[in-house]
Amino acid sequence: MTPGSAIDRILELSADAQIKRREAAEGSPRFHNLTGAIVAYGKALDLLSKFEEVQTERNSDNSLHVKLS
Repeated sequence: MTPGSAIDRILELSADAQIKRREAAEGSPRFHNLTGAIVAYGKALDLLSKFEEVQTERNSDNSLHVKLS
């Protein structure tokens, strides 16, 4: 799985959790569990986005190095 496809999947899961959270009674255990899941999805998205950015930068640096050689 590529970082891009993982990001897409996490976005889908996060959207589903947000919909379910709106349906849950505020303050209920389900509401809090879904809130935790949404926060975790956000952290995973942040990490994968940074990873993808670093990968893109490395690929750009490598192609520049190859062109200069």
